[in-house]
Amino acid sequence: MVTSAQTVRIDLSYKGTEFRGFAENPGVRTVGAELRRAIEIVFGEPVELTVAGRTDAGVHAAGQVVSFPTTSERLDCERLRDSLNGICSPEIRIQAVKLAPQNFDARFSATQRRYHYNILNSPAADPLRAEVEWHIVEKLDIDAMNSAANRFLGEHDFTSFCRRPKDKPEQPLTRRIRESQWTCQPEQRIQFALAANAFCHQMVRSLTGFCVAVGLGKRSADEFEAVLESKDRSAAPPIAPPHGLTLMHVTYPEDE
Repeated sequence: MVTSAQTVRIDLSYKGTEFRGFAENPGVRTVGAELRRAIEIVFGEPVELTVAGRTDAGVHAAGQVVSFPTTSERLDCERLRDSLNGICSPEIRIQAVKLAPQNFDARFSATQRRYHYNILNSPAADPLRAEVEWHIVEKLDIDAMNSAANRFLGEHDFTSFCRRPKDKPEQPLTRRIRESQWTCQPEQRIQFALAANAFCHQMVRSLTGFCVAVGLGKRSADEFEAVLESKDRSAAPPIAPPHGLTLMHVTYPEDE
């Protein structure tokens, strides 16, 4: 008997330090490759994964979402979750596995992605959290950084703040940012919360880098519009390192 295809949704988290990003890349360790192999061990057949956000090398996730279709008769969501957590390395944890509507797509059904970027602004680094936050010794002006961040809100062409895909050189890089704010955290830490309908490659890290340059007095928040209009990536300051960035949450229509 042929079983009709069902769509499976997986919610997962991972520490990206030892991975070369999510997307599969021959010869290097990636989150997507490890997860796919684990699923195929359980089902005994190939699967093709779709991911909500293709995080870069060294970037972490607290709320990543993956989906895939399957006709496997071995599908038991709770058992699949437990099996994957037994097979995958400890840096990857499956939070939930459930059936989704047949037309659900982890990437294209998403309406918003939310990221946090964490910075420790102190004379000495914290060795216990060094892999998940950017340590900056020089004092940052958080008010100036928020003056820059406020300018990000709304819809813009972020060509100057993105790495253009080599396989899609003409792809539009216009995105709508809905949240953009720096907040003070305990123990000399600050956090950047950034949410948008979607992000292009390295966009969050590039915008973070712009804010940090402003916070250090190396750039002015008023330069943002000129950098945007230039549509030249070299006009923007250096991007922030990947290890301070975490994908926190992906929103879908049923969540809203």
